[in-house]
Amino acid sequence: MGAFFVFVFPVFNVSQAQQSCHLPINSKSEKALVKWVYDGDTLLVTDLNGSNERKIRILGIDTPEVKHHQQKAQLFGAKAREELRALLKQQNYQIILEFDKDKRDRYDRELAYTYLSNGESISEWLLMRGYAKTLIIPPNVKYADCFKRAEKYAQQKNLRLWKLKRNQVKAVSDLSSKAKGYIRLKGNVSRVKKRKKSFIFELKSKFKKPIQVRIKKKNLDYFKEFDTDKLVSKEVIVSGILKKKKGKRTIHLNHPSQLEISSAQEEQTQKVVPTIKWSLEK
Repeated sequence: MGAFFVFVFPVFNVSQAQQSCHLPINSKSEKALVKWVYDGDTLLVTDLNGSNERKIRILGIDTPEVKHHQQKAQLFGAKAREELRALLKQQNYQIILEFDKDKRDRYDRELAYTYLSNGESISEWLLMRGYAKTLIIPPNVKYADCFKRAEKYAQQKNLRLWKLKRNQVKAVSDLSSKAKGYIRLKGNVSRVKKRKKSFIFELKSKFKKPIQVRIKKKNLDYFKEFDTDKLVSKEVIVSGILKKKKGKRTIHLNHPSQLEISSAQEEQTQKVVPTIKWSLEK
């Protein structure tokens, strides 16, 4: 990936991205039959003979919610489900499943990368059309770079989710006191702190307390090329869930795909070579 903050996404077309996210040759995978599409990222599948029914949570993405129980419908949620159903119908509802390190989530759903019969990634298909956002949760990071490129393509084209004002990059100085939930936030790093269980960097804010961006210790290996000497005063863009509690605003990062340097500093940052090894020692 190179230096920690270098996230330069080249201009590419749909076919180029699809090639990079295809099911790898000789990958350990299994075929399945889709019985129901709950939403854009959750399926009910069986084996091809109709046995072994189970829920599948598609890895690498998060799509808007559809209306169910007490959950209100979100924009593009129903459309994402509709488009996925149409895509699967063309394939006679047959898909291929590939698993990563964590096999199940806290809801006991199986976690899997999903593909069409020709090996095309369903996650990438939804990302490139603006129906999904990337959601990379370690240790399932196998296709993180590929999915991020697909998301970036949709962002550059202002497709679906990315044409909504709430999903545009927002400067910290423009942040509302009521803001919460998913956000793409741009700001200048004012301070970095190392703690026993996490690494923290702060973004300058108009509020009394700065916005804290936290990386848990268990995920630090994904950020090991982080050059702490070069971080302060950098303008960065973070993507994640903004939470507010007792006046403190926090965003947690699980993976470098949630962080990039602002375009004005990309060229300069590419020349930076990390010189300090990561350490949590006091």
